[in-house]
Amino acid sequence: MIKFKLPKNILISLLVSGILLVLAAFSDVSFPLLSLERDKVATGEIWRILTSNFVHFGWPHTLMNLAAFLIAGLILLDGISANRFISLLFVCCFSVGLGIYYLNPEYGVYAGLSGSIHGLIIAGLLLNTRHANWVNGVFIALIFGKIFYEHQSNYRATDLQNLLPVPVAYDAHLYGAIAGLAFGVCILLFDKFTYKIKRSQ
Repeated sequence: MIKFKLPKNILISLLVSGILLVLAAFSDVSFPLLSLERDKVATGEIWRILTSNFVHFGWPHTLMNLAAFLIAGLILLDGISANRFISLLFVCCFSVGLGIYYLNPEYGVYAGLSGSIHGLIIAGLLLNTRHANWVNGVFIALIFGKIFYEHQSNYRATDLQNLLPVPVAYDAHLYGAIAGLAFGVCILLFDKFTYKIKRSQ
């Protein structure tokens, strides 16, 4: 009998994707309970800072983020360990939630994974060993260029973004990208440090 075993990162990506779909299917219950509602966080429901990343404003929002998450998880992050993948996802989600809560009081309600996905992509490019460093660097610069452009007063939402019933929270993209950059740099420095120790032994 042939045994087929999926890599852990693929299983994690599929599991998170399944969670997104289930939460979207039962959004009448999940959204009020898990979205980042500023007043409720202030009264002690702090889990919303993290869980708000996993609920969305309708199916178009869910499916767009689901596709982007799968691309990041299955293509860019398939080479890192499962522990690092989970840690990266947590860091990005937590950073986006904290950033929105403390720095964007204009958002009464926040939901969506797009900010964290920007972090996953940035970290994935930093840790990617398939291509030359300059290639990864170009893509990282392009992503930060996109985020910079999104923050300009003359920026207009794309047709896909216009499918959302609320304006896109572009600051979440920035917070996620910074978190992913910081995580990726820390991993690179840690790996370099441990490699030097091993060589010196």
